[in-house]
Amino acid sequence: MTDLSAAEGKAALRSELRAGRSARPADEAASVRLSQQLGQYCLDNRIKVAAAYLPLPGEPDISDFLDWARDQAITLLLPTVAGQDLRWVEFDSATKIGELGFAEAAGKHGDLKRAEVVFLPALAVDLVGNRLGKGKGFYDRALAQLAASKSRAKQIAVVFDEELLLQLPAESHDQKVDAAVTASKFVWFKR
Repeated sequence: MTDLSAAEGKAALRSELRAGRSARPADEAASVRLSQQLGQYCLDNRIKVAAAYLPLPGEPDISDFLDWARDQAITLLLPTVAGQDLRWVEFDSATKIGELGFAEAAGKHGDLKRAEVVFLPALAVDLVGNRLGKGKGFYDRALAQLAASKSRAKQIAVVFDEELLLQLPAESHDQKVDAAVTASKFVWFKR
């Protein structure tokens, strides 16, 4: 698939997935199970520094995980938008309205290279680790920089069960993830 046809396919799929999320009712029990999955991963792997995100409306809600991780003294690195890139801050529960008009973490500068795991949002993930984001490339650029630093951090996309798909269109700049997590399962990909 050429990058042009992949870009067109991704745009159509984004519209479909966003519509599905808009129609999806909030599910507190699923949010709790998802946060438990993330917490268990951190416990099993003795994670001290995790990168994550503040969930936007419609995204898988990991708020309980963020609270739990802070209670466990896990350093949380959360993104803020700075032009075309993400900058990372150590999250202490403070937020501010960012460049794109939504709540972002406030805190002192953090270095993503310190993260032992990166939990990142996605609209969908396929069974070989292709991740479909919202289309601005923020996370692709961040993950490319992380890979260039020789980081060994696992990159885990957080999605709803129905957003784990067989195949996604992909472009040359798209960064693959190591795994996907939903409220009901953890799926690892060969890379």
